[in-house]
Amino acid sequence: MAKRMIKFTPIAASVALTLGLTACGSDNDRNVYVPPVESFDSSDSVQFNVEVTGKAVKGAMMNAVVSVSTLDSTGQTVAVPFRLAASAEAETFSAEGLSQEAADEAVAASILAANPDAVLTDESGRYSVFLEDDFTGPVYITVKTSAEGDDSYLRCDAYLGCGTYDEAPAEDDVNDGDTAIEFGEWYKTDLELSVVKFVPAVEADASGASGVLGDANVARSLRANATFLTTLVSQLLIDAGEGVDAAGIANSSVDVLVQVLGPDTALLLASLLGDVSNGGAVDLADVDGEEMLDDGILSLTQVASSIQGLADINGNMTKLISGIKAGSVAGSEDADIAALATALQQAATNTANIFFAIATGEESDIEAALAAAFAVNNPDATDAEKAAFAAQSTGIAKKAKAAKDKAVKNGAASDAGLANAAEKSKKALEKIGCTDDCTVGDGFYMQLAAKVTAAVTVAEAELVSIQASVTAAQADLVAVQALGGDTVVDADTAVALANAVELLVNEAAVADLAGESNALFVQSQGLVSVATLLVANSSDYQQILDDADALVTGSSAEIEKVAAFNTELALLVTEAEAALAEFDAAVAAAAALATETNELALAAETAAMTAETASTTALTDAENAMVNNADNAAEALAKADAAIVAASDFAASVDAFEVAIAQALAAAEAYLALDADSADAQDLIDAAEAMAVTAAAKAELASEQFATAYALQLTAQEAVAKFEVLVSVKATSESLSTMTVLTSTGGEAVLDAADVLADVIDELAGMGNSGEGTSTRQPNWTYAYSLDDLTLMLNNATTGEMISAAASYQGEQLVVAWGATLVGGDDATVELMTADTQANALTDCVDFAAGTIDETQIDSCLIFTFDGEVDADTVDDAEIVNTETWNHVTIMDGDSGFTGMLNVMANDATDKGTVTLEGMSGDLDFKVMGTVDASGDEDQSMLDVMVKGDAAMGYTLSLMGAESTGYTGDVKAMYNGMMMSFGTATKVTNGLSISYIDGVTMDYTDVDLIDSSK
Repeated sequence: MAKRMIKFTPIAASVALTLGLTACGSDNDRNVYVPPVESFDSSDSVQFNVEVTGKAVKGAMMNAVVSVSTLDSTGQTVAVPFRLAASAEAETFSAEGLSQEAADEAVAASILAANPDAVLTDESGRYSVFLEDDFTGPVYITVKTSAEGDDSYLRCDAYLGCGTYDEAPAEDDVNDGDTAIEFGEWYKTDLELSVVKFVPAVEADASGASGVLGDANVARSLRANATFLTTLVSQLLIDAGEGVDAAGIANSSVDVLVQVLGPDTALLLASLLGDVSNGGAVDLADVDGEEMLDDGILSLTQVASSIQGLADINGNMTKLISGIKAGSVAGSEDADIAALATALQQAATNTANIFFAIATGEESDIEAALAAAFAVNNPDATDAEKAAFAAQSTGIAKKAKAAKDKAVKNGAASDAGLANAAEKSKKALEKIGCTDDCTVGDGFYMQLAAKVTAAVTVAEAELVSIQASVTAAQADLVAVQALGGDTVVDADTAVALANAVELLVNEAAVADLAGESNALFVQSQGLVSVATLLVANSSDYQQILDDADALVTGSSAEIEKVAAFNTELALLVTEAEAALAEFDAAVAAAAALATETNELALAAETAAMTAETASTTALTDAENAMVNNADNAAEALAKADAAIVAASDFAASVDAFEVAIAQALAAAEAYLALDADSADAQDLIDAAEAMAVTAAAKAELASEQFATAYALQLTAQEAVAKFEVLVSVKATSESLSTMTVLTSTGGEAVLDAADVLADVIDELAGMGNSGEGTSTRQPNWTYAYSLDDLTLMLNNATTGEMISAAASYQGEQLVVAWGATLVGGDDATVELMTADTQANALTDCVDFAAGTIDETQIDSCLIFTFDGEVDADTVDDAEIVNTETWNHVTIMDGDSGFTGMLNVMANDATDKGTVTLEGMSGDLDFKVMGTVDASGDEDQSMLDVMVKGDAAMGYTLSLMGAESTGYTGDVKAMYNGMMMSFGTATKVTNGLSISYIDGVTMDYTDVDLIDSSK
């Protein structure tokens, strides 16, 4: 069909349109209504003033790619608008759509589309992003380095290295040119760290605190460091598939810290337990001083450093997440997770030992610690491999020492504080992880509350100190401002103003009040997080939360004051520059400033020299102190403590000297730049450079003196602790010397009973099968015996003593059940316990000899073993090859007494015998073991007396020797996890003499210590 083309003239078109419009709404079915196209407008003005900032550190991550999103109610990531700078003014977006919803969505898309194309961390791993003012909820941030394709790098902060390069990089100031990735070197690898931070809604009474460093455009600032621990927390939250809030982050933080570090070490991180992203981003290779290196942060940092030294960081983090989900890492039933926990424990121990050497020793001490750790990790290393690592360790030790010195200079800790933290951290990391019940309960929260309360108290004191410093700075500012304005009338007054301003700038730089107040603000936020966690567990902790909130308010107020101070100071700088220009006084001002800063440096040098003298004197006193007894050790410790304080003051004065030199040098160089022909300027530069050489030498000396003082402190502390143990050792020796069972009173009673029994048995050997009467050899004793029944009863009518025995032939053995009630000197009674009837006692002894019951189920048994089977007819012709007796003995003397087991074994074939006595005397639980070797020309004896229980600290008295040479030995006790000698012992007539380590010799008389030869 051919198409018809209808053409409309303008008039025809107008008529048609008019008719069409007229038909609208009519009842004419041939006309169709066409509604007009309706358009909807939407617009929005947004500002990005909520800062989320932090550092990505597993070693620092440089040029790493940062991704920012939020999480929905199922834990899925959702794009979120953000910017790289705070908004100085609002951004306006508008769009049209066929519906209001579509228009609104278009505006939202436009806001999102304006996000920056790329976000990278700086050299320290720092990033900052800014969210919309009304944003609330979780923000999910990932930071990623890549092995290829970009300029991202990871710094190795593991002392034993982070693996090897595929190809050795060129040698520079960081890399030494070999293939080993060593401490402090940058390398390429695939690593992604993450963090989830909850941004709360703004409260009606918000303080309006500015953000980091008091940026006027920042409404709120939140710290969100990305570390290996925050990565574990964020993955737990995302894997849960639920919405994320502050409580969820807190609970996950607690789980991670408790599982990975263990509950005790986790409690050291009290301010981070509510949100671990508030701290812990410390690169041991480059400590910037933003966080104090206390024992908690140091423990966390060393574990993080340790995991970097293990192969496959990403895989290890995955294993840790699996273990945490299962409720156990260190005690995991999964072999791979358990193996990782073991490896991480050893790595953490190595790191702690190395850092302790770094914090307390010299480079040689660090090299020794590195070598020890390498030996633990590589037990089969060849001599060549050991030599290669030793060559590397020289450079590692140098860099580690420099990193430690930088940490101190940056204010992360003092020398003494760092040494103390290193010691505590080393102790904390002896056992990491949780192997028992890892459930966090009321007991944990009580301990946490105590820790948080202490942290709040310290933070409150820090706030007071910052407030005082800010007030002083404001007063100085007012004084300098008074030099400006109308008072500047000529070159001299312009120079006076300029100098005062520059000196105030220098003072402000040294004080770093912005950094201090910001650090306290971040710490306070962490305390609020953990206090909120406590309150969620119990409302009893509300006061802690109130105090933490007050810290946030107080520290943020100081940030505002410091920001205002900096603004005013900047105006003064501008005013001073203008005044110098107006009166052409720039050269004169530079000369005056260079001269004055040089004088300040000289004054700082004098102060350093004075501190050096004090440190040297205190160190000499400490070195000359003796530690040979308790009093001297206590005095030596006090002197060592004083030497540490003096060495720390010396180091601090050198730091101040170096700062003054840097300011003087900068001023002199500025002077020379303005007046190139000035000899005075060059002289001032030369003077500053000469002082810098002096300062470097003084810094090295201060470090050496501190290391020496700390070593003396350790020695004195050990001596004090040893002499405290010695008090217990001496008391235990005294207790043993008065115990009946070890003195002649108890010993003779047992031996006398043996003599009576031997005499009577020998006497009855030639008599009939049964009988009774009075012994001719022991006239105070009567007897009744039966060879048919194998029974014997002895009685002493005068003393009331009794000895009974019943026997049975059992193959090669003659088994005897016996008992006795004896009386020793000083009315001491000795009882060899036996059953109610001889028959029952003998049954028990037969079962014991057969091995069907143990010694705890018998009373007193005597077992003779012959060279063949025996009975009544053959026993006289048989030969005894072994004798063993197990006896439950009670000895009472009206004082300490004794209840326990006496075991004697005699082997006739080897002519060796042993006696063991074990039980309680008074409050002492002890064991005596004696041996006699009669196989030689002269009996050789050895005796050990071991006292159990913590009160005696593992006390052991040992003696050995022969009659002709004498019996000597020592007294030992547990000290620092090992047995240590606290004195030498010598057996003397009627007793024992012990010469203790403090030079005191004590004699203990009337001590037989049981003559085992009988």
